[in-house]
Amino acid sequence: MKRTVTGMLFAVVWMIAGAVAPAQAIDLYGFASYWSRGDLEGKGGLGVGLGVPLSEHILLDGRMYFIGKSSLSHDDELTMVPLDFGLQLHLSPGADLNPYALGGVSFIYADADRSDVDSSFGVYLGAGLEWAPVSFLRLFGEGIYRFQKLDGSRGSDIDVGGLTGNVGVRIYF
Repeated sequence: MKRTVTGMLFAVVWMIAGAVAPAQAIDLYGFASYWSRGDLEGKGGLGVGLGVPLSEHILLDGRMYFIGKSSLSHDDELTMVPLDFGLQLHLSPGADLNPYALGGVSFIYADADRSDVDSSFGVYLGAGLEWAPVSFLRLFGEGIYRFQKLDGSRGSDIDVGGLTGNVGVRIYF
């Protein structure tokens, strides 16, 4: 019974992936990230992403970052988890060097240890370059600029916009 359910689930996922991705396969990626944020010190972290092709040149892109805690004041720390959802426009898909532009909506889950900080939505724009040493693997680097603020305690805004640099590996399935 367990094998039958697992097999059926695998078949459904395979059919959905085939129907959604006519031009190329779904890609999974991991990356190292450095985020230079407006009112807070810059921080490094890691991220994971999933891309689903909508056409040969356009990729639906979802990502999640894991960034270290930031010092908000002398006795308060801020945790942020950015979630991005957007599009990538690839200029030379299938080429060894593939430049691309990206943009979308970002939601930052924010929580401070002692202060009241609200999560918020923002937008981001960026550009990147992929290099394909082998057909199923691509190395990439990208720069992204975020336009985003968090609502802090006592009506103050915390500017978390700024430049994000990512370097990572994409694996195509």
